Amino acid sequence: MVIGQWVALVIAIASEMIASGGPPSSIVALTVASLYVIGSTVIPEAWYWTRFGTEAITLLGAVLIAVVLTLTGSANSPYLLLSMGPPIFATLYGGLRSGLMTGLFSAGLLALVTLAGSLPMIDTAPAMALYLVFVLLVGVIRRLLEDIHEQATALAHEKASATQQLERLESIHGALLRLSEDVSAGRLNAIEVGADTLDNILERFPGSAGRLAVHGEGGLVVLAARGIPDEHGHVHELPLRTTDADVGTLELITPAPMTADETAEAAAILLPVTLAFANLQLLQDIVGSAVAEERARLAREMHDEIGPSLASLGLALDMAAMQQTERPEVAADLQVLRSNVTKLVEDVRASVADLRSAPGPTLTARILQGISGLEGEPPVVVDIDERRPPRAAIIADLTSIITEATRNSHRHSKASKVVISGQVDRAFGRCAIVDDGSGFDTEHQPEGHYGLIGMRERATKIGAAIKFDSKPGVGTAVTVEWGSK
Repeated sequence: MVIGQWVALVIAIASEMIASGGPPSSIVALTVASLYVIGSTVIPEAWYWTRFGTEAITLLGAVLIAVVLTLTGSANSPYLLLSMGPPIFATLYGGLRSGLMTGLFSAGLLALVTLAGSLPMIDTAPAMALYLVFVLLVGVIRRLLEDIHEQATALAHEKASATQQLERLESIHGALLRLSEDVSAGRLNAIEVGADTLDNILERFPGSAGRLAVHGEGGLVVLAARGIPDEHGHVHELPLRTTDADVGTLELITPAPMTADETAEAAAILLPVTLAFANLQLLQDIVGSAVAEERARLAREMHDEIGPSLASLGLALDMAAMQQTERPEVAADLQVLRSNVTKLVEDVRASVADLRSAPGPTLTARILQGISGLEGEPPVVVDIDERRPPRAAIIADLTSIITEATRNSHRHSKASKVVISGQVDRAFGRCAIVDDGSGFDTEHQPEGHYGLIGMRERATKIGAAIKFDSKPGVGTAVTVEWGSK
């Protein structure tokens, strides 16, 4: 609008100079018109937002333009286009009602100027009509932009809410999965469960300390304690309680007060553990059933509620972006939101697929089972840091590769010890089978022995990399790595 007014001013000045040669009245009109355009350019935008600011500024502008028109030919004035400015500014800053008021006021002034110049009113009819047309057009555009802005704000809020809900569901799923892994690996006891649960909760609240205790015959028994309590921290006590039993308590000391959502999240993580403590003698059956039911419930909730909501968000963002052809910067921001929503949809689908997969034994448990038949020397040590088991699609082949390498070392290496070590975290993992035995030539393939070929084939099948490092008299290291961090 500012640029348009400057263009209209330059055109009007040039036309007036060419037509009349610049009489004194033209100089006065030029001065008044220039003051109006300069004022509308430099005036602070905040002035429009004050009480009656828009009306006062635009009505004053309409009066100034009426003076200019009076001095330069009224309806035939070259400054007539400049008179469109006040109604449009009134609509932009004050809305449709303010624009209509200013437009009618400008039309009335133009009619008075026309009558004073003894010109027929028919000459001013097109200009008066344009006042109303421009006001209506700008009013519709302004309302559309406001709706788009409100829609974008609502979509951003819903995206943040959906992301927070996904993180909460993932945290609950992680707690249940760890409990299931403890069952499968045979590590399930009160102390292990308490320590794992406390570690999981403290991961969600950095800088916090905690203590988890259950009721025993002699009172509260502390199962796990982590962190150094801050003497200025905020103490929160979360009860471990079932419908008919008070099992124990979790004491958290956090740097800042916990919100209601954070408290609900911690309580949700504690729920399956509370059931486990309350029913320790039936732990295997109860936890297995609770995990399966909770995984199915989470999968349904994510598929039936979060998934459709995110899809609706994506469609709304696409529609909003298509309406922003005149404002590419707004369209670009909406496209960024759309990309984020698409990624969230993909994450939901992957999480639902994982939840629908029946949890089985961990990789560590499978390896221990696979090498259980190896007796005598050398001893086999399993030291794997397994935070989350590999995906179901690759865990069987990984188990076969590792157990085959371990059997070969145990039977043929004449080592003093075989060590299986590594780190496993769902999509990424690295395991090494190392012995200090006689070693072998990795380039030589004995006839009738296909163990190395089978391991390579299995690694290729699941997209893993396998490496054989061995020298005669030094020892052997077989390393298998998959996925990426």
